[in-house]
Amino acid sequence: MPDVFLFSAVLLALMPNTQKSRQIMLIWAAFIGGLLWDLRWTNLPGLTAAINGASLAVACHVWQKIPAQARTVTLFAILAGGTHILSGIIHFSLWTIPSQAAVRQLTVQQLLAIPVLVVVSLLFWKVSDKHV
Repeated sequence: MPDVFLFSAVLLALMPNTQKSRQIMLIWAAFIGGLLWDLRWTNLPGLTAAINGASLAVACHVWQKIPAQARTVTLFAILAGGTHILSGIIHFSLWTIPSQAAVRQLTVQQLLAIPVLVVVSLLFWKVSDKHV
């Protein structure tokens, strides 16, 4: 569920014609959603919030620096996947007991996100295709 939330925030923030003020609101929404997720699962409160907010802010910054003609579905998928991988790696690096089980869990988490990434990328493609 947190993967779907983060991918949705990335999708909404990187859609064509999204204003910068809306992106800032979505970064805050990602932060608050991460905070709720931390409180739900007794993680370090604010860790997922900071990761979500920061990764979405980086994705928005990179997206704005890319010329509009180069903002393709592939670039969107790379940025959305990058936010998910960044989140997983930071969580993994902060686990106190690194083990093979933790590596396996990280790998499974990343692999299970691929279908969600494909669906979100297809949604982006449909939305961006209408704006061309």
